[in-house]
Amino acid sequence: MATNYHVDPTVNQALIKLNDALCTFERSVGRECTLILVPHSDDEVIHVSQSGKPINLDCGLTPERILQLAMESRNQKD
Repeated sequence: MATNYHVDPTVNQALIKLNDALCTFERSVGRECTLILVPHSDDEVIHVSQSGKPINLDCGLTPERILQLAMESRNQKD
């Protein structure tokens, strides 16, 4: 069963490939990033991945909290 991160199949495949590329890159160089895609339509899901790994928002984390944690991590490295 294919994972659906986006309603458009082309964009969905692009997100999967982007997550794969981020995961590969970050493992090879020891860096991390957080990707958040927030559709402006509330009938679409918010896609969040950290280091190329999708995060299930059903665990109670909100996109706002994830962004806050990502920015805190970034600021700690400055």
